[in-house]
Amino acid sequence: MIKVIGIGPGSREWLPPAIDEVVASCEVLLGGKRALELFPNFQGESHILSGKLSEGIQQIRVSLAEKKQVGVLVSGDPGFYSFLPMLKREFPETEIIVYPGISSMQFAFARAGLPWQEAEFVSVHGRPLERLPLTLERPLAILTGGENTPQKVAAYYKQHRIDLEISVGNRLGYPDEKWITTRVNNLIQDTAEYNNAIVILYPGEVQLLADTGMGISDEEFIRGKVPLTKAEIRVQVLAKAKIRETDKVLDVGAGTGSLSIEAARLAKRGLVFAVEEDPEAQELILLNRAKFGIPNLQLFRGTAPEPFNELPLVDVCLIGGSNGHLKEIIERLPLRKGGRMVMTAITLETVGSGLELLQQLAYKEIDVISIQAVRWKGIKNFHMAQALNPVFILSATKASQ
Repeated sequence: MIKVIGIGPGSREWLPPAIDEVVASCEVLLGGKRALELFPNFQGESHILSGKLSEGIQQIRVSLAEKKQVGVLVSGDPGFYSFLPMLKREFPETEIIVYPGISSMQFAFARAGLPWQEAEFVSVHGRPLERLPLTLERPLAILTGGENTPQKVAAYYKQHRIDLEISVGNRLGYPDEKWITTRVNNLIQDTAEYNNAIVILYPGEVQLLADTGMGISDEEFIRGKVPLTKAEIRVQVLAKAKIRETDKVLDVGAGTGSLSIEAARLAKRGLVFAVEEDPEAQELILLNRAKFGIPNLQLFRGTAPEPFNELPLVDVCLIGGSNGHLKEIIERLPLRKGGRMVMTAITLETVGSGLELLQQLAYKEIDVISIQAVRWKGIKNFHMAQALNPVFILSATKASQ
């Protein structure tokens, strides 16, 4: 039997008496040096768990083979980013009993004075910052650690032009605990050292978008004299793009912003970057963003590919207009490996150039379709055909190697 024992924040005053009884019932006890020091009167074997968890696993195997009761001490609560999942994988046939502790996350929300049943939880300890959502509807609690410090988390959000209220909790439950609440932009300048700290980001006024599906009616957009990607084409482009909820999307030659807005509805927890050079179109993007209440759409003014230098790597690139710079745009797209690229064109020459470039750059899954939609408009007692211009849609995936 393995007993996985939560020790809370790691100080005696936060250990319930029941935990002492559980530890006393064990014959072998494994844990970090600080965790083992909480039980100086333990009479059995003690083994320090180091960074090499494989050595701890082997010791557990030896102890179980000797028919001994094994206890494993974990900080916080065993059910929250702990050693427990590995133990269940390594010992699927062994009975595992879990004893809860007070997690650092519980402490953080207590210090913030907030309920946490509806919060979102993410760990970036040994994991990439890119897994952090960029649009928040509820508090986001982040476990930091290693090179991903609270300052690095703040820098990640600043990189995406996001400045939210943020709290940092360090060594919560200890006499020297630290709890601060500030702004993302201010935390970047903080020179304090935070070891495995808890971060809480607050959503402010930002709300997630309702899931209303694709294909907003053309008449809904504020247009002016700027060309608009028609609804029938937008739906096909978005289907080829395969946008996920947390994706970062780049829309090159965004025009009125119709595709950007549809993309933002799909990537409702990510971000959309609209690049546009025409001043009238730029203002239309801002007007339509306000009309549809899109919080996760950012406008970058300028001629592509120049604004690409200001952008992070994205998951999806949409190209609607290149203004003669198609080669430079495709070559410099800030698209991650494995990301999707979808381009629309109205001439064979543009499609041919795009195909040639994608093949030269070793893109995969290259596909071309052409669409000519026909709308049947009611005129008195009849419906007359109104053909839209044919459009080519070129899609591909950036090679992973």
